[in-house]
Amino acid sequence: MVLEISNRLSHLGLDSLHCRRSKADLTLCYKIINNFSYVNITSFPAFSYSNKTRGNSRKLDKSHVLSVRDGHSYAKRIVSVWNSLSDCIVLTRSVIAFKREINKLHFSYYCLT
Repeated sequence: MVLEISNRLSHLGLDSLHCRRSKADLTLCYKIINNFSYVNITSFPAFSYSNKTRGNSRKLDKSHVLSVRDGHSYAKRIVSVWNSLSDCIVLTRSVIAFKREINKLHFSYYCLT
């Protein structure tokens, strides 16, 4: 019996490569925002101070993408995912707790196989 790769991954309880990359991106974003890691990213988005109610209190500003190349940069691809996380996730006190919380999420919306 031959299973599709997505079926194999779910059968084994594993995430797709895209999903693992998204989780690693979120973890790096958490570390940068909380000063657990210094990364000199000049294009890292600033905090958004809009009063919109959805998402979390540490939203990042989503700037317009000028080219396809810029749309795939780390700073651009992480903003939507980060902004959709709840406060109970982004306000965790440690990297380990943050990773535990994002592992509880259902990532099929963000992680395509």
